[in-house]
Amino acid sequence: MGVLVGLGFAAAAQAQFAAYGMVNGERLKDIVCVDPRGCASTTSAPVLTGQKNTADPYGGTIGAFYDFRSFGPITLGADVRASFLNTNKAAYAYQASAGSMRHDSILGGARVTFRTPFKVLRPYAQISAGLGRTDATDPPVVLGKLNYKNFAQVQGFAGLDLALWNNVDFRPIEFGYGEMFGSSSHTLESIGLGIVFHTSRNR
Repeated sequence: MGVLVGLGFAAAAQAQFAAYGMVNGERLKDIVCVDPRGCASTTSAPVLTGQKNTADPYGGTIGAFYDFRSFGPITLGADVRASFLNTNKAAYAYQASAGSMRHDSILGGARVTFRTPFKVLRPYAQISAGLGRTDATDPPVVLGKLNYKNFAQVQGFAGLDLALWNNVDFRPIEFGYGEMFGSSSHTLESIGLGIVFHTSRNR
């Protein structure tokens, strides 16, 4: 019983809550160009009608994670995040949109942090799933009214946190790759950086 109690206190001592903010850029793929004039592309020559194009929204992410159990060099945790991205260029049309093309999402999932010989380096990886909502994949049904659709979104992330102070980390890089599933399917690629504020822990 004493051993179990001791393990419980040890797990509690290792537990850590953190909140973070990031700036992100994203590539949303497999959007069909429906404009008879073709569609401008940020990655290649103009896209012809009926071909697939990409949207490149950018914006921010806010989130939080809770690391609750360590096993040797790895620590397991849970993460929840919300992203708010937009661009003024529609991938399905020739001209810039009258309003912003948005992609908003809320995701939750499991994460793992890896201990390294250099205590200031804290690499992590996670897999998340949730809801994505965007008007970037289809043209408006009614002129002037954006056509929002909901998607199931699954995305994996890998990044690195650098310890600046006991309660603050700098996140110089995070890569993301995933898929949105719904009336159509779209591949997601993302990159970002940010700041992490967390409870005190041993460095």
